[in-house]
Amino acid sequence: MITKISLKILFLISFILFISCSTSDVVKIGKNESKETVSKKINDIDLNIEKTVCWINLMPGSSAKFHVSGKFSLPENDNYDLEEIELKFVKVYQENIELYFIQPKVVQTNEKSYKEIIYSTLQGLVLNKSFNKNRNVTLELIFNTGSNELKYYIENIKVEEVF
Repeated sequence: MITKISLKILFLISFILFISCSTSDVVKIGKNESKETVSKKINDIDLNIEKTVCWINLMPGSSAKFHVSGKFSLPENDNYDLEEIELKFVKVYQENIELYFIQPKVVQTNEKSYKEIIYSTLQGLVLNKSFNKNRNVTLELIFNTGSNELKYYIENIKVEEVF
């Protein structure tokens, strides 16, 4: 019989292997494409946000890269099936202009009454020319339920700088 500690150790090892072997995908916005703006921020679902972090890696010897990561739990709800719902994309907005459309790396664990999700860009994203490191950002988390798309907005996130 597998104990909870064994399951946690197995999850931790799987998570480390997952992170070490993966990258993040980004959909870039070209010069000729119109930038989407976000003005209406109505959440389709309820999340219990544990952590959301945005930062720019300014370490010497490498190019500046933007990172986003977070952890939250998704409680049971009649609007979706916990087994079916998954985080598909994250959009990053600054001053209501979409700067990034990201397909993050996601690790999720299912419990009886909630799903825990950890997401990250892992290796970072090239800084968008319109990005202002002194302005806060808004994240739009986009979930797929199989037949529906649900959204959740996290607003006013400070962008940290790491040297």
